[in-house]
Amino acid sequence: MRIKKINDDKVQIIITNQDLEERDFKKWELMPITPKAQELFQDLLDMAYHECGFELEDDSQLIVEAYPLSGDSFVIVMTKIRPVTLNEQLSGLLPNYQLDDEKEDMENERELNQVWCFFDLEDCIQVCARIDPIFVDRSALYKYEDQYYLALTAAMEKDCDVAAVFGEYGEWVPLDEEFFKEHGKALILREAITNLACIKR
Repeated sequence: MRIKKINDDKVQIIITNQDLEERDFKKWELMPITPKAQELFQDLLDMAYHECGFELEDDSQLIVEAYPLSGDSFVIVMTKIRPVTLNEQLSGLLPNYQLDDEKEDMENERELNQVWCFFDLEDCIQVCARIDPIFVDRSALYKYEDQYYLALTAAMEKDCDVAAVFGEYGEWVPLDEEFFKEHGKALILREAITNLACIKR
């Protein structure tokens, strides 16, 4: 792992697949957030504190973002946000941060919108054959650097079920579908899971 302090409120951590293997951790376990993922984030915070003095105060909130760097590494950016008082918001001295309800809605949306990586198309076909169509609202298949990426929107309250099945065959990637629309090759833009499941049958 490589840790870099961007400023007093932000730290960047580069993690490789080997780092995850040493911790017996899979990428897909980051979403939805599990106790194991929370333990990983706490370890990262401890490392950031010891290596560069990055410390989370009791009254601060933490935003965690993850982005891929290459096939075997990705970066996690942790940003501290201090509480904003009502007077500060009204006076315009500081930005009006999102209300808790709005923030929760965004977190739920990120859990429903998932992207899974498969090194072999056959693995992707196998898992699609196991997924009940009612679990997924939409899905699309892309190819990028000889790997297959299935982007999907899980049905509300079914994100955990979808992640559990897909985690047996592929790896969750911390990346939005827009990346593959721009940089990858679209193979199936609509109802990818249903179409791939038909191949298996």
